[in-house]
Amino acid sequence: MVYSDIIETIAPEKTLMETLNELLSLDIGGFSLGNILAAALIFLVCLVVIKLCVRLTRRALEKTRLDEAVRRAVVSVERIVLWVAALLMIMGKLNISTTSLVALVSVAGLALSLSLQNTLSNVFAGVTLLVTRPFAAGDFIETGTTSGTVLRTGLFYVTLKTFDHKEIHVPNSDIAASRLTNYTAEPERRVDLSFGLEYSCKADEVRRALLAAAAENGKVLREPAPEVVVNAYLASSVQYTLRCWALTADYWDVYYALNESARRHLEAAGLSLAFDRLDVRLVKD
Repeated sequence: MVYSDIIETIAPEKTLMETLNELLSLDIGGFSLGNILAAALIFLVCLVVIKLCVRLTRRALEKTRLDEAVRRAVVSVERIVLWVAALLMIMGKLNISTTSLVALVSVAGLALSLSLQNTLSNVFAGVTLLVTRPFAAGDFIETGTTSGTVLRTGLFYVTLKTFDHKEIHVPNSDIAASRLTNYTAEPERRVDLSFGLEYSCKADEVRRALLAAAAENGKVLREPAPEVVVNAYLASSVQYTLRCWALTADYWDVYYALNESARRHLEAAGLSLAFDRLDVRLVKD
């Protein structure tokens, strides 16, 4: 092959590349065609990625205890954040200055976070409760001075139902910052009842009477076995404590039933419950 043949072979390829470069650099409304095509490609990729992320988030939220409205809000926020990021990428590819937009978004975010400080703290506390899962719907919990059965966990509040059927909405931040007791986390719970008896009562007789009261209650578990201990020596009485176990669902039934039957067994055994009294002695000079 001679030198002229080589030139004829290479020349058409260089011409095609030059033509393609000229086409991509074609100005359309102040933007080059190449940047527009690249921006369009970024848009399509972001569209697919955002749809995939939203779908995965929805599947993950379906496994949580959050309400449907809360799940929709989380997905909406995620979609907005992802589209803002995609918009910044597209604007950067089109050589549009994003400095002012980023500054505007930063200032707006700062102002929004300051104005919604308490709300955001509840949101982050709700996420913490969602991750750690210290309780579930139907559990009886006590937090601070509030106790009740958990009805639902929201993005801002936890709704409790009290014994007298009042709904209480406790902010998530209050629950996350205070001591939380979950009474239904375990299947069994110990019932402790204390009784003050006179010093004249014998400990063995008191023990037999209280254990008899526990034995006649069918909801008291046999294992661990009930026990009676001397808890304290007070000014006017000796304090005995009856300890027995019951299913968590039967706790209050056992508690109130033993309160009633224990006194009946004590009185049947001739044992008297003590009461505070003051002995006054008169001394003559």
